[in-house]
Amino acid sequence: PFCHRFTVTLRDLEPDTTYVYSVGDGAEDHWTELAEFKTAPASTKPFSFIYMGDAQNGLDRWGSLVHTAFRERPDAAFYIMAGDLVNRGGDRDDWDSLFENAKDIYDRRPLVPAIGNHEDQDPTLYLREFDLPKNGPEKVEKERAYWFEYSNALFVILDTNISAESQASWLKDVLNQSSATWKFVVYHHPAYSSAPSRDNPSIREHWLPLFDEHHVDMALQGHDHAYLRTYPMKDGKRVDTTNEGTVYIVSVSGVKMYDQDPRDYTEFGMTNTATYQVLDIQISGDRLVYRAYDTDGNLKDELVIEK
Repeated sequence: PFCHRFTVTLRDLEPDTTYVYSVGDGAEDHWTELAEFKTAPASTKPFSFIYMGDAQNGLDRWGSLVHTAFRERPDAAFYIMAGDLVNRGGDRDDWDSLFENAKDIYDRRPLVPAIGNHEDQDPTLYLREFDLPKNGPEKVEKERAYWFEYSNALFVILDTNISAESQASWLKDVLNQSSATWKFVVYHHPAYSSAPSRDNPSIREHWLPLFDEHHVDMALQGHDHAYLRTYPMKDGKRVDTTNEGTVYIVSVSGVKMYDQDPRDYTEFGMTNTATYQVLDIQISGDRLVYRAYDTDGNLKDELVIEK
């Protein structure tokens, strides 16, 4: 199926409210089935969201995973994908397949994307498919990097296909101005990877000191097609608790898999396992519960962070 894209701006919506909608061209029989979305809360409230790494190819099988996530956690406020949503970023068919396989999910839950190297092959379609916040670095093309806040959490989406240094000053300003309890960064190429040949020194040099300074809680990464969760890290070293350092995750949600070479920063890793991650932000007691599930909904990894 061919997916058409239209953009509509809705104003004066009430916070924390569910709206039902349909899309059509005005003709009596030219309307989609009803779908719904829920606006963000005006104040701090508990919430959860889904995070996934590369889907890229085998999107029919990826569709099974994302439907499992939606079935098990219908309360998730939005879905984060850390790049390589498709295999060929300039191919209309790949984008149609992505949205077709998640059409009854992404029409009712927002998709929050980071741009990966496969989208960056020809970013025209990526930038056309989404209408993202235009609050990124001044000298970077709009919508390639952006940020938003939801409840008491800050989300900063970065672009690892361009210079890390070009985004560092903006990243520092965004982290400086936020009073959010929880801070997440999302980007594609990992700072800490599953194998030494896939590390990214430039990201470590320009971004990680800022993550340390402002205590970013979790970095949600992609690209490396093997699951990884690091120990809490600060200044390039393992630290004792999550209150001291940042936890770096690598996730893969599609069918393409890589081997893994455990490193001294690897607390838990898996190969040949597509996963989705649920992050519950529980405001009472400032508690975060992180869980990783496989395609069948089996729990594979878990971490609790308390502040």
